[in-house]
Amino acid sequence: MNILQIALIGNGIFSMSTGFFLLFFRNRVARWFGQEKSLVFLIIGLGLLYFSFSIFMQLKNLKLDELLYIIIQDFVWVLASTLILFIKPFNISPIGHKIIGIVAFVVCVFGVGQSIGLAQTDSIKNQNIKQLTFERIINTSKQNTWKAISNVSNYHKVAPNIDSVEIISGHGKGMVRSCSHKTDSWTEVATLWEEGEQYSFQVNTDAEDYPYPLKYLKGNWKVKEYSKSKTKITMTFNFTYKKKIYNLLIHPFMKKKFNKICEELLDNWQKELENK
Repeated sequence: MNILQIALIGNGIFSMSTGFFLLFFRNRVARWFGQEKSLVFLIIGLGLLYFSFSIFMQLKNLKLDELLYIIIQDFVWVLASTLILFIKPFNISPIGHKIIGIVAFVVCVFGVGQSIGLAQTDSIKNQNIKQLTFERIINTSKQNTWKAISNVSNYHKVAPNIDSVEIISGHGKGMVRSCSHKTDSWTEVATLWEEGEQYSFQVNTDAEDYPYPLKYLKGNWKVKEYSKSKTKITMTFNFTYKKKIYNLLIHPFMKKKFNKICEELLDNWQKELENK
């Protein structure tokens, strides 16, 4: 169990137990806080139960953008609690203020744990490199599949994130190509080329006009015979962000974008190859 799972489970259990406590003992809690009405505690309790449900759903089916939203809600809770403790806008008892402080501290611990876990998601063990892999089994021969995916000068015809491709120089390993999408453009160098098997391109992220928040990006495309009439395509992308904070703030959305682009690319290759 990793730090993200531990933090999510702890946050979910704490939120759920607090929600049920407020739901069933709201009148007692209201007295602790020196309040006559308990409706606000009922509302907070229901909100916490819904929040805990969303956390447990993440444990079942992790979606990084939704996880980031959970983390933001945790820190909003901490911020609101801190403001209440310092500004004291309500006539809350000293015991009530202590409870607010304790709960805020616990929520902050879970928020930090989730943030660390999210930032580490998709990272190669003991390396500051993220890795995303996409696979698809195509109903055609390895030879035909290689012919399609190695046609790198026509990549823009199947890749939804590329509008045009130009081979600047070379062939095979050492090849340099330029790609563009709308007003953005970049260059890539083939660092590996094993005819009929695999190839790799590394993007020149050091260029002054490189448009994306990546410090390093390398992609590998590989074909492997799955059976006599089936071939598996594997695409692997290794990358690092220019700033560490992007692992938390940008990666959830970058991964979602990567997934959409690569699945559409594989769909296009599959249609092209299986409809021949």
